[in-house]
Parts: sequence; structure tokens; C-alpha cells
Amino acid sequence: MNRRTPLDNCREMLVSQLLTLGEEKRTFLDAYFDVRNPERILLDKQLTAYTDRVERLLAGPDELLSSVVLIGSQIELEYVDFHTSDKLTIVMPEEADPDEGQISFLSPVGRQLLLGNKGEMRAISTPSGDMKIRIADIQWAFEQSSELVQELEQADEAKPNPLKGLTQGGANHAL
Repeated sequence: MNRRTPLDNCREMLVSQLLTLGEEKRTFLDAYFDVRNPERILLDKQLTAYTDRVERLLAGPDELLSSVVLIGSQIELEYVDFHTSDKLTIVMPEEADPDEGQISFLSPVGRQLLLGNKGEMRAISTPSGDMKIRIADIQWAFEQSSELVQELEQADEAKPNPLKGLTQGGANHAL
């Protein structure tokens, strides 16, 4: 049985991001921005800040990994002025599916949320206007699916096994 924790997977994903957004940053930027685009310079700086922060987080305890909005984080946002909340997952551009709550970190909202801290209040600009949000919770998207798998495995283990006590067969039971 695999004894890996969801945070082991998280750490592997973050190391992969360091490769893509750090060492291969120029190739990544070329895929999404023209060299002359001024937005490219801003994103270059944000990616440098992101990779620096990820390196520091990877050197620290696991608890820190769910304290900052990173690519792969599922975040619960509270819209302060509207007293509502929403869950979003920050993903790489090719994984984005806004209808499913998966937004690219390159999107305007994704860029504004990236590197936010749990509990932090932020003013963000959206297509429907500016709003105040609070980052209420941060989890890893696959951490929740891993928890569901563990619950299902525990439920299976708790079920009585109708074959318990029966022999397995083999050479001693051959005809």
C-alpha cells in the first residue's frame, strides 16, 4: 500500500513548477506573451517572487504549504461586501476551466490572488468591478480528493469480509 501523503504529492508538484516557472521561465513566457508586451515584464517579476517563495516554503514544515495561495491551491474566498463565499482552484493555464472553478494563475483574478495569505483581506479587480475579499481557507485541490479516497478505503475496511476464514487454495488444495 502506498504510504505517500497528499503533501508529498504537493511537494512534487511544486518542484515541477520550480522547473517550469524558474529554470524554463523564458520558454513559458514566450508561449503566452510577446517579448514586447509590457505585461510580460510584470509577470516575469511575479514569477520570480513566486519561485522564491515556493523555494522557502519547500524548505519549511508542511503546515506552511497551506498558508499561501500557490498554483494548485483550492481557496475559499469570502466576498466581504456581499457576505457570500466561493471556492476557486488556482491552476496552470492549460488546466483552466472557469465553469468548474479552476482559474489560471495568469488570469487577472488568479494573478491578484497568487501568493495571498490565509486570512488576508485583498481588494481585487474583476470584470464586474472591484471588490473586497478575504482568503478564508487554503487547501491543496488533490488533498481533498485524497481525503475522499482515504474515507472510502476506511469504509471498505470496516465492511465485513464474507471470505474471511476461508482458505485461499493453492498447491495444498489442488486436485
